[in-house]
Amino acid sequence: MSSKTIYSMGIMNYCSHDPACCIVRLKGNKLDLISAEEGFLSRKKKSYHFPIRSMKYCLDYFDISIDNIDVLMLDFMDEERPIKTSNNYRLLIGDFIRSRLRIKKDKIKFVKSHHYAHALTAFWPSPFKEAAVLVIDGLGSRQQTTSIFSFSQEGTQKLIFEQVGNGIGTLYSLITEKLGFEAGEEGKTMGLAPYGRNVQSSELKSNLFQGTYSDFVVDYSSFVNRHPSPSLKILLETPKQKKQVYEDYYTKIAYELQRETENCLLHTSQKALEICQTRNLCFAGGVALNCVANNKIQELDELDGFWVQPASGDSGIPFGLALAGLETLGVNLSDILTNEERRKISATYSRDKAPLASLIDPLFNSFIKEHKIKSSNVNPSTIAKALLDKKIIALYSEGIEIGPRALGHRSFLADARSAEMKTILNSKIKHREGYRPFAPIVLQQDFDKYFISKTTEHPYMLQAPKCTPHALKTVPAVCHVDQTARVQTITKENGLVFDILSEYKNLSGVSVLVNTSFNDNDEPIVFTKLDALCAFLNCNADILIINDKLINRCDLVNEGNVINAAEKLRDSINETYFENAIKEITMIDNPRSAEMLYPFLKINSMQSHIFREARMIDKFLQFILNRDKQKILVVDKYHLEVLENVSYIFNLLKEDYYPNIEVINDNLSDVKKIKKNSEFVLYNLSGHFNNNFTRDHFNFPETLKSFYDLRDKLIDVKFFENFKNSNQKSDIVNSYEHKVHFKIDDYFKDL
Repeated sequence: MSSKTIYSMGIMNYCSHDPACCIVRLKGNKLDLISAEEGFLSRKKKSYHFPIRSMKYCLDYFDISIDNIDVLMLDFMDEERPIKTSNNYRLLIGDFIRSRLRIKKDKIKFVKSHHYAHALTAFWPSPFKEAAVLVIDGLGSRQQTTSIFSFSQEGTQKLIFEQVGNGIGTLYSLITEKLGFEAGEEGKTMGLAPYGRNVQSSELKSNLFQGTYSDFVVDYSSFVNRHPSPSLKILLETPKQKKQVYEDYYTKIAYELQRETENCLLHTSQKALEICQTRNLCFAGGVALNCVANNKIQELDELDGFWVQPASGDSGIPFGLALAGLETLGVNLSDILTNEERRKISATYSRDKAPLASLIDPLFNSFIKEHKIKSSNVNPSTIAKALLDKKIIALYSEGIEIGPRALGHRSFLADARSAEMKTILNSKIKHREGYRPFAPIVLQQDFDKYFISKTTEHPYMLQAPKCTPHALKTVPAVCHVDQTARVQTITKENGLVFDILSEYKNLSGVSVLVNTSFNDNDEPIVFTKLDALCAFLNCNADILIINDKLINRCDLVNEGNVINAAEKLRDSINETYFENAIKEITMIDNPRSAEMLYPFLKINSMQSHIFREARMIDKFLQFILNRDKQKILVVDKYHLEVLENVSYIFNLLKEDYYPNIEVINDNLSDVKKIKKNSEFVLYNLSGHFNNNFTRDHFNFPETLKSFYDLRDKLIDVKFFENFKNSNQKSDIVNSYEHKVHFKIDDYFKDL
């Protein structure tokens, strides 16, 4: 092993709803890492920001500059390139920033795939010597939706199966948006689902979203169109007001979706264990945050060990990218990731116990002094007594949470013994929908007293086991309507929260507390001390704990003035931090100048329109004009309408261009209807055809031709509506057939 210190940085190469950065440092055979989500620093949740702030934060942690980075590892959508990774997505400001990073081009590398980066984060922090690794999300590289890998500690790894185009992640996201939630709010759909369990509906059938199961493939083409044009193919109502989501129609939709998700994940997990010949399963990707389905997987007879990456969504991707960066530099991960190192990288919180301390602490201490904010030393027994008195505690303790769950370092804590605590928390703190459950923390040694599971180890709040009758009776605030709870087990390693819960048990005899993330609704989890103070002031929690100090709300003077001053200070710090990040990491001298930004975005907008819309119409026209009319043309009803529009506009006669035409459904159930030597214009089936793992579903695939490539957008049949309107003037002003100055209307005026 080289004695040279290596720094590998990972960031996503296209706009992500959970942007983040990670740097892995390898010194000899010792590995250290730091990661952070951009939202922690920008204070914007699901922002799609470029992770420039988190890049600076990670560089500062190791006290290095961007020049010290040995490899910048990126993932990709369709093309392995740092700019324009996919022509289907228009470039944004983040792409402008990335195009001007102050790093040599030969240091920029590309991971095998988005899913491979997920897989690295799933296996290496796990405790297993070998395992099947399952990755399921909305979308990965080249339209990935589901991947199965086989990994071993000796370093062997193999991609066993890959599905592209559509999958359960795509379906879940589209239905979530149909229910009126924002992108990235799939957890709300999961929380709503149990309310539809017993709903009987004449409008919605049971097994509403049942996919087509064929070996490893679970196909949802009957319900959705694939990426990169994901859309619902079935008609469902959308609530006109948020409160309507409580109605039976919508809870039934959520329930049927969640049930299908569980069926899909159980099927895929069993297939993964079978083909990899193992009893251990690792899971990552956004769908791995579905804690209800995870609990069903945990109970499989075929499974012994189950490990889910806490940051299984895109916020965890940079860690996998940074590990892949080491691989490109010739590092064998199996050599350096010993059992001790693997345990280290499985920690539920970051090693940075005082984020931005050198910047924040002096200003924070001056602020506390200036506004005469009283504090006292933390005593776990005093906190436990306050909890018994129904006080709500805001806990900011050493270490930054990894992933979207509050795991006892950035948490609100509350008494779980009264069901009304859910209402109190929603009204005073979280300001969120009443149907969403609150999670419990429990002392691990008392887990079996309150919950039912094959294991007592639930350190990451990634499963929702059943509650025992004792739990339903004694801690109703954390029991969801389906009698499950998204539980986290606590041990001494969790630090202060363990001491508080232990004291609470001594006083009450109960080992469970409500634990929810320390943030207001639609705000990221708090990151710095100043974030914690601002969130505490804006919520109605009673006590704020910042490491070893306690602030009591009743001791605050002129609270309104303190809130305004704290937020003004934080905004000023964050703005300066952003500007410094731009100046230090990019070649943009003036972050406020848009001199180059405007042409960058404007030209790309024009190119994107051509590629995504006009290009597909021209491609289809060329396809019809140049095809062998002796071959069968296979379409579905949607593309039959497209064909009729093109034929009408360009006067393409059926007998001249497609005398042999067949209409089928665009889903896996009809795949065998495509005959030998056919050409087909089927959007969803083109995804299976262009995937080596699923092409064998077609008869004689070597004789077939697909119009669509994986990267192609779906032709929009509505594109033709404007052009078929006889009252609309043509964009062509002049006609040269007769006289130069004549317009088309003049040419046809006597007809």
